[in-house]
Amino acid sequence: MKQDLIKTTEQFVTQAFKKANNPVEIFHATQTSHWIQKLKPEASEALQIAGLLHDIERAFYGDWKAGSSDENKLKKHQELSAKVTEDFLKQENADQSMISEVKDLILNHEEGGAGDKAVLCDADCLAYFEEKAIRNAKKFKEEGKEEKMKKKLDYVFNRISSKKAKAIAQEWYNKAIKILER
Repeated sequence: MKQDLIKTTEQFVTQAFKKANNPVEIFHATQTSHWIQKLKPEASEALQIAGLLHDIERAFYGDWKAGSSDENKLKKHQELSAKVTEDFLKQENADQSMISEVKDLILNHEEGGAGDKAVLCDADCLAYFEEKAIRNAKKFKEEGKEEKMKKKLDYVFNRISSKKAKAIAQEWYNKAIKILER
């Protein structure tokens, strides 16, 4: 059952973001899942599923928060993703304890917390740095918005709680900062 629900979740995420014409988010979801496995090889099914679905609302509502770190927007983003996730998991006949655990993780993925909440947050940040940080730094540099991008990089980097994840992110963070400082 475990691999079946994870595989079904991967398919749901891929189809939803393809339909929304947002392939970047497919990569982000799968890389968040990848980083969960690297940070916590014994990750639970719920944590793996939360990693895939943490930003799923973007497939249905677009990227309306546009990278904002506004507390109210982040909360709404988490709530919308948790609601889409709950509906999907109910449709897949997941048990209520699984649904509750995955929702709780998603409702806290932006700022983390203890245990698996921190792992999900760290994995989300690593996926951001891996895929978006350097590309966005180049774009923001061209647009003359270096200070705005620096704040975003600092915000995401400072969300990371584990030494292991910080060490991995450091190289990407440094490269993005160098782009902004040229």
